[in-house]
Amino acid sequence: MSSPREPRVAVVGATGAVGNEIVELLAGRGFPHSRLTLFASQSGAAGTVETAEDEYLVEALRDPEDLAEFDLAFLAIPENAATEIINAVPGPVLIDLSGATRNPSDLIPMVAPGVTSRARIAELSGRRLFTIPHPAAHVLTLCLDALKPAAATATVLSGASAGGRGSIARLVDQTTDLLSARLDLEDDETQRSFNAFVRESERATADRIAAQVAALATARVPALNVQIVSVPVLHGTGLTIAARLESDGDEWLESLRATPGVLLMEEGQALSIVDAVGQEAIEISAERSGETATLWCVFDNTRLAALAAVWTAETFAIGTPAAN
Repeated sequence: MSSPREPRVAVVGATGAVGNEIVELLAGRGFPHSRLTLFASQSGAAGTVETAEDEYLVEALRDPEDLAEFDLAFLAIPENAATEIINAVPGPVLIDLSGATRNPSDLIPMVAPGVTSRARIAELSGRRLFTIPHPAAHVLTLCLDALKPAAATATVLSGASAGGRGSIARLVDQTTDLLSARLDLEDDETQRSFNAFVRESERATADRIAAQVAALATARVPALNVQIVSVPVLHGTGLTIAARLESDGDEWLESLRATPGVLLMEEGQALSIVDAVGQEAIEISAERSGETATLWCVFDNTRLAALAAVWTAETFAIGTPAAN
């Protein structure tokens, strides 16, 4: 009978914002592994990724078959690149983070901590492929499962980190140019610095977030309207929720307080997006007026996405069969 061994783990996209967070969390949470290899696209392969304990070289992933010798692989890369790997079926369990902006699929389980049980992930382990929801969909699902409202509206205030390191760099460059009175935008380029905007892409993502909430929710899904506004913040996300409650009393507040991953703030305590950067908790202030509960949620979107992926992988960390 084969004995269990620690899995061989790959992180594809390790030089990106979410990939870097995955590497840090694997180290910080003591994720067991017999081997950890970091990959990037060929253009981003040069360099290293550092954690508090180690420094890792980043290799170029030239072909999906490079992953064949691993037991578990995180795909923290754009959708096209992730799809190429998924279609190749290289062998390891794949945890795909590119599904954050896609509609959910019955063929690919979408999972998140506090929403999906570890037992359920174990039941689905034969699929060999999991996807992680949009961080805003994750937070919305947790809140709506706790509140059980009749209807809800939500506005996602999305910082540059939602678009990865490239978007962060563009915001920094635009801000520098604008303050130097030399900002010169291309015809199809949107000013990110000192601006807030909604584009067609934000509208499409908002619809997909609502669809992901409907797929993830364990309670009855209320009528839900979601809007995304891009704001000139480097890191982190803000989320406002207005929910029409069907019951009196403070049960909704106690349910929210007991929700895994949620840190409910004291009434009147100031709470900003900056407060959440680098934190794993979803920080929430809440109040009620009549039938309506209003929530202000702040969270580190890259950290939350990475945490959901690592939490999912922890289900497979024990009991990986040893090679013959």
